[in-house]
Amino acid sequence: MKNFSIHLFAAVFALLIPRAAGAVDLEKPVKEIMISGAQRANENTIRFYIRSKTGAPYSVQTTREDIRRIYNLGYFDDIRLIIKEKDDGLTLVYEVKEKPFVKSVTIKGAKEVPDKDMLLLIAMKKGSFFQKHVLKKDVLKIKNKYLKKGFYFTEVKTSATETGNNQVDVVYEIIERQKVKIGKVVFRGNKFLNDYQLSDIMESRSAGFWQLFTDAGSYQREILKVDVLRIESRYRDFGFIKARLEEPKVEVDREDGSIIVTLTVHEGDRYFLGDIAAQGDDIHSEDEIMSRISLRKGDPFNQSLFRQNLFSVQELYMDDGYAYAAPLPDITEHQETKTVDITVKVDPGRVVYIGRIDAVGNYKTNDNVVRREMRLKEGERFSGQKLTRSRQRLANTGYFGGVDVDQKSSREPDTMDLTLNLTEKETGTLKAGLGYSSLENLMLSAAVTENNLWGTGQRLSIGLESSKLRQDYYIDFTNPRWQDREVSLGYSLFSRQFDYTSYTNYSKGVGLSMGKGFGEYTKMSLDYRFEAITVELNNLYTPTTFLLSQEGMRNISSIGYTISNDQRDVSWKPTDGFKVVWDMRLAGGALSGDVNYYKLSFDGARYWKLPYDFVVMAHGAIKRASSYGGKTLPVFEHYFMGGPYDLRGFTFKEVGPLDTNGTSIGGDSSLIFNLETSYAFTKSFEGVVFYDRGQVYGSEGDLSKTTDQRYDLSNMRHSVGWGVRIVTPAMPIWLAWGFKLDPKPDESQMEFHFTMGRTF
Repeated sequence: MKNFSIHLFAAVFALLIPRAAGAVDLEKPVKEIMISGAQRANENTIRFYIRSKTGAPYSVQTTREDIRRIYNLGYFDDIRLIIKEKDDGLTLVYEVKEKPFVKSVTIKGAKEVPDKDMLLLIAMKKGSFFQKHVLKKDVLKIKNKYLKKGFYFTEVKTSATETGNNQVDVVYEIIERQKVKIGKVVFRGNKFLNDYQLSDIMESRSAGFWQLFTDAGSYQREILKVDVLRIESRYRDFGFIKARLEEPKVEVDREDGSIIVTLTVHEGDRYFLGDIAAQGDDIHSEDEIMSRISLRKGDPFNQSLFRQNLFSVQELYMDDGYAYAAPLPDITEHQETKTVDITVKVDPGRVVYIGRIDAVGNYKTNDNVVRREMRLKEGERFSGQKLTRSRQRLANTGYFGGVDVDQKSSREPDTMDLTLNLTEKETGTLKAGLGYSSLENLMLSAAVTENNLWGTGQRLSIGLESSKLRQDYYIDFTNPRWQDREVSLGYSLFSRQFDYTSYTNYSKGVGLSMGKGFGEYTKMSLDYRFEAITVELNNLYTPTTFLLSQEGMRNISSIGYTISNDQRDVSWKPTDGFKVVWDMRLAGGALSGDVNYYKLSFDGARYWKLPYDFVVMAHGAIKRASSYGGKTLPVFEHYFMGGPYDLRGFTFKEVGPLDTNGTSIGGDSSLIFNLETSYAFTKSFEGVVFYDRGQVYGSEGDLSKTTDQRYDLSNMRHSVGWGVRIVTPAMPIWLAWGFKLDPKPDESQMEFHFTMGRTF
């Protein structure tokens, strides 16, 4: 600004002194406006910022503002105004001196951050005008980037080298130096919560063994500020409503590249709850509001729980259409008794209706596929519960990686518009690869799967799987919402082969299915299946009488009926809720076929989210199969158990009835219980500990490992163990170590399950 200000002042001063020979007559109008010196800057862009007009009187103030606006473009180092007088008016010449042009931008010395990421981070770009203030901002951006990765002493040097033709080469030279880790976190003044309890809350922690290989343990100022808020919040959950922390003290040890963080805590007095009351209104009574408040008199005042209670009260009103309801707590502190009295009243606001519903980001998924999952309709009264359920249903489709809903006031009074901000994810996969299972050994697989076919929500899967025990080929198609109704239609073609050691089972068939949704969480489905099944005995073993009776081919015609109720929060990785499934299947009889049997099963799972993001799952399943009409239940309809998907620590050869060769032949009934606790360390890495208890019961073959007394709770196999689930871009991996609690003399103490490349 300095150069152009001096030039403008000199020009204006000369024009204001008494007029002499050769002086410019400023009374004449502006006849012409010219731009001089612009080589790379667009002349039309410059003219856009000039407010002086031809034909108008000359104005010192206007030209001064013209120069300021042109300079603010950031393209020029110097701007001069030259005024030339002609007979019919004045010519204004804006003479500009362009900044150097950036010919190239080079990053040197960056190892921790790829050059391509660095070039995206900085604002200085090839082909732009060189600006020193942009260079300074880029240096700060680079340093902050490295600070987040723990490189506390990173230096950034810049240079701009002239290359002729008013161009420069810009270089960012980065000196990373050593990575700084948190060596120690010291707490002062804490009495109620010990050091371990406080450090467990924080994300800023001292660098342990595993943290040496990750970014964990790195010092980040912003994260430490959040940690301070976390600690203060935790104290307030125990009644220390005035707890506070001093500004963290950070000491840097340059020699060993570590820092010491000292946090000083002022706990204050502990407050307990006194009287708790609510003010009712025409919408909800005092008792209805109080039913949403779980705080009780005499308890320590828990800030987080109180906040949750207020949100629950707000939900009560939102479900009645009062979208802007606001609970207004009146909190009175009593210093002498260290108690807090609370009175909750609610400002309900007005009833709100849904205006427009717009979907954004569904570039592939059809609009009707999105709208059919919405439980709120345009023109309907607002409901917070329905909005939450709509968001949940959209997430459960599996088509979107993110589902956010913006609530905006409409132009119409008492109306709210909803914008669904959707982030689509890949729903199709093309896989041809290898997998491994401790039971089936090497697995070859190839599959083409699309869960959102042409954006219609339809699912198609074509594939094959081959391993030591199985040979499977299949085609599955499902339309989950036929004509956007709560009706699903599907079909499947399959060819399966499984080796049970003593015999091999071959199955080829076709299936048709139809489902119908009832209510919000319940679904019923009906399916028909026709199979041609062949049992082929293994010549290496002496077959039993039972297996000899099973040899040969049979045609199976069966119909199945399933009722399910799914109230889990998310379907693919639930943390709360439950799912129950009741399944029935009938074969033969009026359906024809060579085999008459029925099968009944009930399967249920319940999930609980615990503090610190732990999740507990309890699962149970009971099954029963039987023949009728004087026929025998075929071996290929028997139940089997053991492996990574049900009774971990066992293989299917170790559970249930055996033949004389010691090979499992399955049974006509089964019972299993699973208790599992999991913790997600990251989005793709989850740890699991479990207890499994199960058994397969029957009346055929050797029952030394089971009994013919069905559902005998005292005769069950059980195991404990732990495992990890890893989700990679290529395939999921499931590793589990199961330890038998009742090993037989001929069994191993432990079974390791390693499954890769299949859905667990």
